[in-house]
Amino acid sequence: MSLTPAERQDRFHAAFLGLAIGDALGFPLRGVPPASLTRLPGLAEDFAPRPRGKFAKGQFSDDTQLMLAAAESVIRENKVDGRSAAAHLAWLWQEGIILQPPKQLAEALQKLAQGTPWMSAGAPLGVKCPSVLSRGVVVGLFESKSRVRIRHDAGVLTVLTHKDPTCAAAAAAFAQAIALGLTTSEPLTPAEFCEELALSAAAHDKELAEELRHLPRLLTWDPARALAQLRKVSVPPSQLKGVDGLPPHVVPVLLTALYATLKVPHDFRQAVELVLRCGGEADVAAACTGALVGAHLGTAAIPARLRKNVLYADTLLDTADRLFQARQVRETLATALAQQHHPKRRR
Repeated sequence: MSLTPAERQDRFHAAFLGLAIGDALGFPLRGVPPASLTRLPGLAEDFAPRPRGKFAKGQFSDDTQLMLAAAESVIRENKVDGRSAAAHLAWLWQEGIILQPPKQLAEALQKLAQGTPWMSAGAPLGVKCPSVLSRGVVVGLFESKSRVRIRHDAGVLTVLTHKDPTCAAAAAAFAQAIALGLTTSEPLTPAEFCEELALSAAAHDKELAEELRHLPRLLTWDPARALAQLRKVSVPPSQLKGVDGLPPHVVPVLLTALYATLKVPHDFRQAVELVLRCGGEADVAAACTGALVGAHLGTAAIPARLRKNVLYADTLLDTADRLFQARQVRETLATALAQQHHPKRRR
């Protein structure tokens, strides 16, 4: 059975909250080696009281901010529009409110703020930053019925800051994973789920598509062994040198989030903690995991303490509601236009 409008709206809430909560749980742990995390109990139980020593409890980072900015653009335009999305991202930079963005992302945002055309400001080929992934939440929710639109719109929102096709492929795959939480009437097997993601990724990067198809095999492995393998996928050895934990590369971050979601599909806290203990860039992976579990299970699956204590929860829910309403309006108009062009025959 398909979701009711109320159930679909709840999935919008849960995806937004899940991403922000995973982000906020991981924000104070960014860059921490896995060995140091073994001494910390309950990483997904509650937020750090003073993340990174100076922020309020429950503070999320640039990943959630980028998602919200992309959502505001889509709500305004009732579609994904590169110029509008660029203006919303540039505003984050101009106001100085984006929290600790990676170097290449900061450079791209600065270029957008300085007026560089939206298709030209992104980091060059070879830069495969995981910061592109959170924008996939907006695409997956808004375009859940169209794989073609998901592939296209993920590419538009990605090229704003990163030109490498692997980034677009990863964002498209993540968006498709979010979309499946709204459109799948029966649970897919891991192989079926990953095939859907691979089809979306293949338009931009066939190698990532193949890695997605191989992912279900790792579910039979010991988790420690599987996660150790995933952190190395598609990453040049030079980028792994001196890195402890997840490297700042979009492929292992995406695959780790997907692995955790498939390994622990019905437990938000356990899935997010599995990722957080990977260390390194685990904050982005935890954000993606939270969004995925939320999109597939709804807000009831997210612990009440986390929903209550994440900062700006009202803003997150309001933005999710307005994105949902924008989608509803578009679908209503499309239905009305279709009826005008194909009126029912009178008996």
